[in-house]
Amino acid sequence: MSEASHKQALYELVCRYAQAVDQRDWAALARLFAPDAVLKGPGFSFDGVAAIVDGMNGLGRFSVTQHHVHNHLAEVDELEASAETYCVANHLYDADGVVRKLDWGIRYRDRFACIDGLWRITRRELLLDWSQDLPLQGATP
Repeated sequence: MSEASHKQALYELVCRYAQAVDQRDWAALARLFAPDAVLKGPGFSFDGVAAIVDGMNGLGRFSVTQHHVHNHLAEVDELEASAETYCVANHLYDADGVVRKLDWGIRYRDRFACIDGLWRITRRELLLDWSQDLPLQGATP
């Protein structure tokens, strides 16, 4: 497999993460990680796939999320890789009858391993660059 093919596979992997999280497809999310993977961010650290899936269930407090993935730069070294991926994550929720939208400007710092021919996330660190929380215009709860 060429370096470009590996990089495309890594990009698809981070897009599948966003899709699994937004669709609350926890089985699909679990398949994206190595068994001993770590997911860290501001105020949380989940060790192992079961803890990651359990922790991501916390997104249930939002009625809808959308993770928009862009600016993905990966470096591949045989069966390991690293990447930094930018993301804007939208989170909709109700607060006292008002629909609000919490936006996060995220940079993911990732480590990957190719296991049995498939790329898996071994470590994902969420760096929060900015956030904004505003009422959603024209929305009804």
